[in-house]
Amino acid sequence: MSRPEENGAVAIFLNQVCSHVRAKELHPEIREELSSHIVEQMEMLQENGMSVEAAAAEAICQMGDPALIGRNFHQAHKPVMEWKLVVILALMALIGIFGVFTAQESGMYPQFGTSLIERKVLFTLLGLAFLVGFYFVDYCKLQKYSGVLFFGALVLMAYAYFAEIDINGRRVFLVFGPFSINAMAASLPVLLFALAGMKPAKEWRGGWEYLIQLVYRGILPIMLFVQSSSWFYGLIYLIGFLLLTWVTKKNTPQFLVLVLPLLSLYILVLTRVGQLQHRLQAFLYPTSDDSYQIIQTKAAIVSAGWFGHGFAAQLETLPYVYSDSLFPYLIYCFGWGSGILITGLVICFIIRFWKMNVLIQDVYAKRIMLGWMAVYAIRMLWPILMAFGIVPIVGEVLPFIGYSGMMQVVDFAAAGLLLSLFRRKNMIPGEIENPSLHPN
Repeated sequence: MSRPEENGAVAIFLNQVCSHVRAKELHPEIREELSSHIVEQMEMLQENGMSVEAAAAEAICQMGDPALIGRNFHQAHKPVMEWKLVVILALMALIGIFGVFTAQESGMYPQFGTSLIERKVLFTLLGLAFLVGFYFVDYCKLQKYSGVLFFGALVLMAYAYFAEIDINGRRVFLVFGPFSINAMAASLPVLLFALAGMKPAKEWRGGWEYLIQLVYRGILPIMLFVQSSSWFYGLIYLIGFLLLTWVTKKNTPQFLVLVLPLLSLYILVLTRVGQLQHRLQAFLYPTSDDSYQIIQTKAAIVSAGWFGHGFAAQLETLPYVYSDSLFPYLIYCFGWGSGILITGLVICFIIRFWKMNVLIQDVYAKRIMLGWMAVYAIRMLWPILMAFGIVPIVGEVLPFIGYSGMMQVVDFAAAGLLLSLFRRKNMIPGEIENPSLHPN
């Protein structure tokens, strides 16, 4: 039998159905599914003596109303918004604005005037604009550029390091007029996003390719992180690299061949970082002179009680209460309940993240989410844990809440892309079934 779509009536029927389905990438699969049902009906009718045209007309009639079928398909495969994650992000953004305003009103930073809250609001609004923009990005079309994105992120990191723009003793920033951005922090989600779309480990052919991929994807990024004193981001990248290598591995021996040299190198390099040794000393011996910040942070939290010290209370013992130390400062001002609220929002964010990953079926999307889960779970939990002395002190701002300048825009853009992954979970071509033919 010739293709059913060559029949004019069948073609019109299929066009009418697809006109009601907004997800155009699903149209070929929908047409194929419906065509197979029409062919089955036509073959049975022709066996009973019907002509091709009559059999086509009767088969179409038996399929039902094309508008109803199209609406059913659209309903089953329409874009989905993850509203719970949006609400969590909105609450974090509002808490962040209020927290920075509280720090500004404390009078501890008169040199900034009103610029702290103004810039915080500016970066939040700019971040929300990027979130909306990335929400409508078709991430599937970005996969073919994964190699370019990975290489571009490495170039950006190397440029930031060798440009020698020193801010607060670190050469990790890129400056754009009045704005600056930590290139190492911003490159981290880009590297793992790109890594998720690159050639999976199970397709590597061994030998030289193993070595090249290990150096290019593993050793080179981590060396750039460590050389720029961004060992914390290097640790997150290492964990993300291990996770993505594990889910794309050929077998366990291959995974060990790739992982053990990289892990050993990272540990060896860290043993030679003096700043890290200082922080580990403070963490392991919390009563020593090196542990001043840990001691003061714990003291601030303990003294807060359930009601805190009030709005805009001064706390000179902690550095950067508008950014790095905003979480303990909010507890100091508003009591333990504020800490429970923020911690609860962070945990809810991670749980929603995990549930989104479970619900998404696209392999590429699941890899992206797995890599980014390492990024945001660690970056969000670490500032909370270090406030209680559970992990070493690092200069990390609580994402979406603390003042982090342009990095907040990057975080919101990543959140928009996360929402895009979930938005398209029912729109990825695959096994398509006609909802009207397979009722619940």
